[in-house]
Amino acid sequence: MHELKCWVHDWSVNVTELSNFGSLLNPLYTIGVELELHVSESPDALHRLLTDTGLVSRESIPFDVVTNFRGSATNEPYYAAHIRYDGMPKRYEVAAHDTGGVLRTKIAYKPVVTPAELQLHHPANFVRLGITVDEWELHNYKHYFMLLIASKRYECFDLWVTAAVEQEAEAAAEKPSGFTTVRVKLAESELKRKDVPCAWYVQRLAIFENLDVEAEVRKKLAEA
Repeated sequence: MHELKCWVHDWSVNVTELSNFGSLLNPLYTIGVELELHVSESPDALHRLLTDTGLVSRESIPFDVVTNFRGSATNEPYYAAHIRYDGMPKRYEVAAHDTGGVLRTKIAYKPVVTPAELQLHHPANFVRLGITVDEWELHNYKHYFMLLIASKRYECFDLWVTAAVEQEAEAAAEKPSGFTTVRVKLAESELKRKDVPCAWYVQRLAIFENLDVEAEVRKKLAEA
């Protein structure tokens, strides 16, 4: 385990959607939130920290067939990264392949790893394998069904971790040189109260010494 400590130099949290498709007595909220953080730690260091919290795991990056769970509504991969393996740069990806199903309310997705020579190496094991992650992203989209029909309930989590180009960092005087940008999008529907969407994911973002992401999101929702 690594020490779960990371200092955020600056951040923004914005509520992108807050709609009640239910009633006052029986609310059904759809909530969307976007976050952007700037930290000194490298994308590889953040990858290690978020592996320790369980965000980078087989729960979010499946290696077995799953049902009604893909990378995104627009078919982005579960996970993609620019890595260095044995000193060689590679593009690593875990994508969802629709295998169909008897009922379209129960769609099976098979994770497909590229390149083929790394198909047995899960991102959660990158540290042990000596693989360095220079840039990475994580996408999860879960669509729920009820009584053989599609419901409106879904959960969507997107994360991008990128190291800034030096020239861009210098051009942005308000941001520290050498920062890493962390962008997060959260969206969930049919919530029975105005609360933090994608709670399982948000709880696993608890690696920051001076920022409680869950509390900050809850504060913004209370103000909205």
